Amino acid sequence: MSFGGDFFAMTDEQLEGLVDGSLELAFLYGDLEQKPREVYSDAEYAWYELTQILGSTMMNYSEPTDAIPEISQLTWASDVAALASELAALDAATIEALYNDSEEMGCSLVELKGYIQGLTAFYQRAANNGDAVLFRVT
Repeated sequence: MSFGGDFFAMTDEQLEGLVDGSLELAFLYGDLEQKPREVYSDAEYAWYELTQILGSTMMNYSEPTDAIPEISQLTWASDVAALASELAALDAATIEALYNDSEEMGCSLVELKGYIQGLTAFYQRAANNGDAVLFRVT
């Protein structure tokens, strides 16, 4: 069973290779010569909470895929900058309201805000590098 979720920054070409199967999943974990530019795994066990709070924002720029095992969602480089901007624009009151409306949260609001800040910074770096992002539950 899957219990963690990570975010991977990579080129569009690398993401396409994962989707079409020409790039092995070992790529994600640094087991090949090439690897993702960056991995955000600080919130690995709060992925569910992140998706509950940020899901509607992220869905505007992401698409699910079943080509990459487990639950995976990808954002092409052309959409990463817009998503990074929207994540950065989320204010504390909005996050708190969404947190309070959710029934099951496995982390505190303070922890979740820290994870959102870390994830936002990750997306901003990906945007600056012209990277795509893959979210994958593992």
